[in-house]
Amino acid sequence: MPATEPSPGIRVPLRKGEAFRKALVSGGALDPSRKVCSDRNYVYLPVKELDRESLQLIAGLGEYEPISHQFAMDRRRVTVEDLLGRRTTYEVVGDIAIVEDPEEKRAAEAIMAVHHSVRTAIAPESEVEGEFRTRRFRHVAGEERTTTTHREHGLQYRIDLQGAYFTPRLGTERLRVAEQIEPGQTVLDMFAGVGPFALLYARRGARVVAVDKNPVAVSYLRENARLNRLEVEIREGDAAALALEFRDSMDRVIMNLPHCASRFLEPAMLAAKDGGVIHYYTFAPDDDLYRDRKVVEEAAVRLGFRVEFLYQGVVRSYSPRQSNVVLDFQVVKSGVTSIAIKGSRN
Repeated sequence: MPATEPSPGIRVPLRKGEAFRKALVSGGALDPSRKVCSDRNYVYLPVKELDRESLQLIAGLGEYEPISHQFAMDRRRVTVEDLLGRRTTYEVVGDIAIVEDPEEKRAAEAIMAVHHSVRTAIAPESEVEGEFRTRRFRHVAGEERTTTTHREHGLQYRIDLQGAYFTPRLGTERLRVAEQIEPGQTVLDMFAGVGPFALLYARRGARVVAVDKNPVAVSYLRENARLNRLEVEIREGDAAALALEFRDSMDRVIMNLPHCASRFLEPAMLAAKDGGVIHYYTFAPDDDLYRDRKVVEEAAVRLGFRVEFLYQGVVRSYSPRQSNVVLDFQVVKSGVTSIAIKGSRN
C-alpha cells in the first residue's frame, strides 16, 4: 500500500509490540485504517489521536516514543467512524458492545458491521450505582441479553454485565500489576468482582484470596475459577471485616473500588505484611490527581504505620474533568528499609 501523509503513532520495542497493540485496541485508540509496521528493533503503531486518553491506555507497559509516521493505508478495513461520519463512544466486552451515543441504534449498527464478533448492543440506563456498584442497561440491537464471555490476557470470564461491574479498560492496569507478582506471594483482592485481577494473579503463581459482597459477582467468580482451572480462596462478605482475618499476612492488597476505597484503607493496611504493597484505586479531579496521597498517609498514622509511595499513575479517563488513578505504596510497620519512589506517570 502507498504511504500517506504523516499521522500520529507510537514507536515501541519489538518485544513489547503486541502488549501495546492490545492495550490500544481495548480502548478503541488504535487506528484501524492504517497498517501496523515494524523493523528489526521496533513496532510502529498508528493511533487515532495522540491525546491524553490514548497515552493513558499504555501507561505502565514500558518505554514508548510518540511519533508522526507515514503509515500505509489499510484499505481493507472500514471503521465505525467511517460508517458514522464521526467519532462515537463504546466498549466491547466479549460479544456485547456497550454503546454511549445520542444515536445509539445507528451507532450500534455501525459497531456490529465493523466488529463481526459482536452479537448484542446495549446502552447504559444508569451510572454505576448501589451497594454492589452495578449498572442498568437497555437492549439496542442484536440478541437481547447481558451475559457474555470475555477473553483477556489468555483467561476467560463469564459475566452478567447487569449483575456485576466489569470494564476491559482496566486490562492494561491489571497486567501492569501482574508483572510485579512473584510465585508464592499472597494477594488479597478486596473487591474482586468476577475475578479479572484475582485470576490473573493466581495464574502467575500467587496465593489469592478474592472477596466480594455481591452474590452475583461471587457466583461468576467461582465459575470463572473453574473455567480457567485456577485455585483461589473465594469469600463472600464485607471486605473490611474479612480483611481483618488476614492480618499481617498479605504481600499485596488490591483495592479496586475507586468511588470509596478510602473507607477501607485501615483494614487493608492491617491485612498487609510489614513491607507489603497496596494497589489503591480512586477517582480524582484532573487538577489534583494524587490528592489521596494525604488520605493514605493519614490512615497510616492512625495505625502507627508509615507508607512509602512506589508508583502513581492515571489508569483511564473517567469523565471530562475526572480520572481513575492508582497509588502503589508499601506499608511500613517496623524497621523496613525505604524504597525509592519511582517516577510517576500522568
